[in-house]
Amino acid sequence: MSNIVCKTLMCSDGVIGLNGYQYLLDDYDNEMQFASTGDAITFLLDNGYTMNWIKEWVEFETIDK
Repeated sequence: MSNIVCKTLMCSDGVIGLNGYQYLLDDYDNEMQFASTGDAITFLLDNGYTMNWIKEWVEFETIDK
């Protein structure tokens, strides 16, 4: 079974790529895992990101559990 994680090269200060990938983390600093890319996109949209920003800056990586 696989899960999806979200990553981006865009840092919160607007610098692109300087510090490598930034991953979406939970309250315990673990990578948030989603059952599908759609679930991850819904989470991002519900938390203030636009679809244009997601399409341009977010990558979805499949990981094995």
